[in-house]
Amino acid sequence: MIAKPVAFDHAVVTVGGRMDEAVAVFRRLGFQVTPRGYHTLGSINHLVVLGSTYVELLGVPDGNAAVRPELRDAPEGLSGLVFRSDDADATHAAVVSRGAPVQPVQRFGRPVIVDGQARDAVFRTVRTVPGSSAAGRVYFCEHLTAELVWHGPWQRHDNGALDLVAISVRVNDPQRERALFRALLGEAAIADRGRDDGGFEVRTDPVRIVVARSAAAPAMTALAIRVRSLERVSQVLVASGVDFSESGDALTVAARDAFNVEMNFVERPCAG
Repeated sequence: MIAKPVAFDHAVVTVGGRMDEAVAVFRRLGFQVTPRGYHTLGSINHLVVLGSTYVELLGVPDGNAAVRPELRDAPEGLSGLVFRSDDADATHAAVVSRGAPVQPVQRFGRPVIVDGQARDAVFRTVRTVPGSSAAGRVYFCEHLTAELVWHGPWQRHDNGALDLVAISVRVNDPQRERALFRALLGEAAIADRGRDDGGFEVRTDPVRIVVARSAAAPAMTALAIRVRSLERVSQVLVASGVDFSESGDALTVAARDAFNVEMNFVERPCAG
């Protein structure tokens, strides 16, 4: 029996107290951004909701990092990888049995208005112990109200975005990082890159996470998003005055123009 691939849930872009700026940046890139959310944990967020994944812009009100201590030291930009859980308690038990360093299951929520009705979006998470990954935060999320996230009207973007397909991560010690992902997701999710630098890939549905060795500071550096048409993306970026480069099969917006996240737009999923 072939094991079901791990599902990728969302990527987190930490914005500190600069939420309004971050929202403006992502709108210029052609994304629809959901209304502001207020977590019961004290943080605030906006989402870029895609096909089966999303990008979360996560910050703190008025720059008050004390409400979420784990965000205080997170650099602005891509800082979190979140995998989907169907049952947070079962996920916790499974990863603990593989030796993963995780915290107790946490439940929280945020009010949301969908189709004119006030509801509560509720989540349960299994978070790794701070510092487990050299590049950022890694955890699991169980959606108790998934319909309040993947709401059809929020999935329509001017740039034709469809879904996340790849994420780039750089670390100084790939073997340490590999051991963490193996404990979290199982050996079947890990693949060698066929190079001598120790880099590897984490295969999830639908996202491929590429972990490479680098002498630079560890970081989560880039997102690749599948779109309907690169021509449409080009039109949106030109109209918004956003600089980009073109490589034939992708359009790239540099990190300096996308809140410290390199954004790659592709028409087809990245090759394995």
